[in-house]
Amino acid sequence: MKNVLYSLFLPVAALAFTTGSTLAQPNIVVVLTDDQGYGEMGRHGHPFLETPNMDRLHDESVRLTDFSVSPTCAPTRAALMTGMQELNSGVTHTLMPRRLMNREITTLPQVLNDAGYATAHFGKWHLGQSEGYRPDQRGFDSSLTVPDDNQRSHYDPELLRNDEIISSKGYRTDIFFDEAMRWIEEQGNGDEPFFCYLATYNAHGPLVVPEKYAMPYEDQGEKLANYYGMLGNLDWNLGRLLDRLDTLDLSKDTLIVFMNDNGGTFGVDTYNAGMRGCKGTIWRGGTRAFSFWRWPQIFEPRNEDTLTGHVDVLPTLAEIGGAKLSEQLKNRIEGVSFAGLLADPNSELPDRMLFQHSSRWENGFVDAHRYVNCGIRWRKWHLLQSGTCSLGCDGECKVFRKAVAEDRLLYTEYPNINYAQTPRGKWMLYNLESDPSQDREVGADHPEIVQQMASAYEQWWKKVRPLLINEVGYSE
Repeated sequence: MKNVLYSLFLPVAALAFTTGSTLAQPNIVVVLTDDQGYGEMGRHGHPFLETPNMDRLHDESVRLTDFSVSPTCAPTRAALMTGMQELNSGVTHTLMPRRLMNREITTLPQVLNDAGYATAHFGKWHLGQSEGYRPDQRGFDSSLTVPDDNQRSHYDPELLRNDEIISSKGYRTDIFFDEAMRWIEEQGNGDEPFFCYLATYNAHGPLVVPEKYAMPYEDQGEKLANYYGMLGNLDWNLGRLLDRLDTLDLSKDTLIVFMNDNGGTFGVDTYNAGMRGCKGTIWRGGTRAFSFWRWPQIFEPRNEDTLTGHVDVLPTLAEIGGAKLSEQLKNRIEGVSFAGLLADPNSELPDRMLFQHSSRWENGFVDAHRYVNCGIRWRKWHLLQSGTCSLGCDGECKVFRKAVAEDRLLYTEYPNINYAQTPRGKWMLYNLESDPSQDREVGADHPEIVQQMASAYEQWWKKVRPLLINEVGYSE
């Protein structure tokens, strides 16, 4: 395979995806869940959580088993929309103004619009709602979200349809699925293919759900019962979506992508698929996502263990949808298309590295966090630094200092596992193939690997540092 230091876009050669003798430009539905862990479904080994519809989708999909995302939600969303690691678009936090995605960057819906797709967004956006940043101004023909991405309004929420605030009744996740299915039905009667981006607020806190979904888990205590109930409601809605596509006779013509946005949260102590880490951490448990790709009769269901990530979604969907990328976008993008890999397990991707950073530093402290809670994925290797800066600032470092003090944290009773610290300023290397739980550091046995990956990180940081346009106190 070709050896490159970091993920670079390779020119897309259109694949002839066919159904019979007719060239297919599929409908595309991307469902992104919020704060659901990789292990939180039946097929991934959860000891009691029942997810029949997620399990069905798992069984009918190409399953990317080594799929990397960002440690928190707004960064992952930026990478999905841009095909670039989030720092390239200026997104370094979930809070304002650092979640504002650079308005000069071309987005996934813009790319698909140019290929003839009708596009719509339903649910969480989290990349800015002020003038010029709203989803309907970033390529979506229409959008339905929550004003200011108010995480707390689970029932009867105010909604933002494009630029108009409207009222609604019911449970928020149900409402967004209802609206998405209504739009899909309308588009299914037309001549254009459609792209539906459905980003749920479940199962992010606050943990609120109709009682019937929490009841099966009441022996776990109120908090976990509500958390697993939120996942149960999400599974029910996913089943409704799959059934509606069947009823509309759209399933065979529709690619469904189902994935989560970051590592697990309230359920990591119960089951975390054998991984170390949770949301907000650079450990694999904070950065590994499930990623299911179902296109009936085109993609043969199977596990695919090639290293892939959120930055690859835009170029992959562009290739599948027959979109042409501008030279400017090709030169900026970091992801590579894995469309060929989905269709043919004998295909290969270029050998590349994927870069990760929690980036939740305190405003004005970006340079002090160059080596704080950051990592690189390459082949079977994970090189990382997990810990705090030397300045004692707030932000994510405050959370990690609480872990060192063995204070109870929001998501876990086991901070020494999920918030494990590495020595400040020292890269630590883990072999995920032989040690998926990251219990054994092996850098001393592979100094050449450490050096190669660390050098690539330095090149990457120099490239993205000037692009951090939302940082308070930033200077060259």
